[in-house]
Amino acid sequence: MKSMVDLSHEFLLPALHSQAICIDATLGHGKDATFFLEQGVHKVYGFEIQEEIGRETENKIHNSRLHVLLKGHEHLDCISEDIDAIIFNFGYCPHGNKAITTLANTSLTAVQKGLNLLKRRGRMALVFYPHEKGLEEAQVIQDYLESLSGFEMIQMKKLGQENVPFLIGIEKR
Repeated sequence: MKSMVDLSHEFLLPALHSQAICIDATLGHGKDATFFLEQGVHKVYGFEIQEEIGRETENKIHNSRLHVLLKGHEHLDCISEDIDAIIFNFGYCPHGNKAITTLANTSLTAVQKGLNLLKRRGRMALVFYPHEKGLEEAQVIQDYLESLSGFEMIQMKKLGQENVPFLIGIEKR
């Protein structure tokens, strides 16, 4: 069975094209940014709060279409362009400091700002990983999303298992 990251990439594909501008809101080691770049998009912004990881990823990918921003994703509004696709992987950076995690309040702010940046038919993928604060974070964001209109949303998760990653896909109408 495919991972939630792979499913999130499949969900985002219809929004990607040669002029697309995308955001990897949780850059980490750059798996999602690399996916965007492999699709031939015009530009990718990657947000990373851990400077060392951000610099390593920037050097590893080394692509002029990737713009690494060493700041939290709650600052998405520093981008003034309309966005075609945004991805979040909430939790902590694999092989990084597991004490540094995404937080409910800043993640909610980032999702709100990201939804405002999306073009019509733009897509956002939210992948949640259960960690100590992860369930609270997921609930806060889900509660907010359920109050919205003007978006189509889906949720995917494996059934019959506790504390598994899950995906919420959003398309702006």
